[in-house]
Amino acid sequence: MKRAFGALALLLCIAACSQSAQSTSSSSAAPSPQATNPIDFPLYSGSTVLTARDWHGSSGSGASVSGREVIAESSATLDTLEGWLHDVSVNPPAGFTVAASGSATDAAHRRAQAMGLQFQVFSHQVGTKTRGLVVVVLDPVTFEAKAGPVLSLIDKYSMLPQSFRDPIDQQAKARTGFTVSQALDPSQPIGAALAAARALRDSGQRGVVLVDAAKN
Repeated sequence: MKRAFGALALLLCIAACSQSAQSTSSSSAAPSPQATNPIDFPLYSGSTVLTARDWHGSSGSGASVSGREVIAESSATLDTLEGWLHDVSVNPPAGFTVAASGSATDAAHRRAQAMGLQFQVFSHQVGTKTRGLVVVVLDPVTFEAKAGPVLSLIDKYSMLPQSFRDPIDQQAKARTGFTVSQALDPSQPIGAALAAARALRDSGQRGVVLVDAAKN
């Protein structure tokens, strides 16, 4: 079981994925209902859900992956949100366990903190399937300032052949600690932060993101 948790954490935190989001329709005749959190993991108290969507993609090995993403905003400081994340990591909600630890994970946390975000990876069982949950808290202003060199490449990146993507990924990782491929993957802490930064642009709020995922 520990190996399964470790493999899933590796999938969520390391593998580069391509992804496409399911679009949701809206009616111009009436305002959309307030989004709610469909994931069985509590958000920071007082957070307001901005978006909740399904997504699907594939891992670098070709495995199909799908899940849900929730983006919420909070007026709490990043220090407060990091304290909350630490507390739920020490005492996870019922049914959840921390899925990754060790020197590599510690290094990833240090890189994340330098980018204005922090994360934790949990695992939980749904029926016979092990699912992974990435929880990210961030200050979008700091994140966008730090991630600027990579953000400018994202729109064009997906149209490039693989032979052109590899050197761009290497350059991006050398400058920021993560690749463009990771920034395009919602199950990665960086990808989740990017989605939240876009949703929170000009709001002046901090973000809390939940991304629940599993192999299909």
